[in-house]
Amino acid sequence: MAKRDVRGMTRFIVGLAAGLVIAAVVWPATGLWQLAPMLMVTVTSAVYLVWSVAMLWPMDAPTTRAHAEAADVRDELGDAALIATLAVSLSAIGVLLLAARDRNGSWYAMLAVVAVLAAWGMLHTLFASRYARIYYAGEPGGIDFNTSDPPCYADFFYFAFNLGMTYQVSDTAVGPTAIRREVLKHCLLSYVYGTVIIATTINLVMNLVS
Repeated sequence: MAKRDVRGMTRFIVGLAAGLVIAAVVWPATGLWQLAPMLMVTVTSAVYLVWSVAMLWPMDAPTTRAHAEAADVRDELGDAALIATLAVSLSAIGVLLLAARDRNGSWYAMLAVVAVLAAWGMLHTLFASRYARIYYAGEPGGIDFNTSDPPCYADFFYFAFNLGMTYQVSDTAVGPTAIRREVLKHCLLSYVYGTVIIATTINLVMNLVS
């Protein structure tokens, strides 16, 4: 069995640490406590997203398989990180909605939009890694990419982001129950994120420009 690769969780922990440090510096420096949770979400998600894409996207199929077999992120830890990020995002945007009418309202709105986009990308990037791990666990398979070439991380990014934006598979087919479970979980989280957090952010922006 391949040694467990903890780089996925390392990316999240480094991002979280950076987010906490920046939030801890900005809060007392500006006196704007409302910014602290949103800054933490923004930096954590952005670090994980950029680091993951920069590392995983260039990998070819053999490298993808070797990396995926090492288990990029433990499912339970990944789920906990996602749920915590979504919960903090929702809470932070709610706080910004209450403060949107003060003189810093436009800055709150811009930060909220950046945070939503970064967390949205983090959500689908984590699931892309998970789909790759499940696909290459044991005998490769479970997702039909309509090609005889073995998939690389770029293919799993395509699958994850497409599913996250449409809440369904499009030109691919899934087979095993393990992947179907993750697809269902991914769709539900994406739906909640899309209808609640993104809708709330749009409401924040509209309140500011009205």
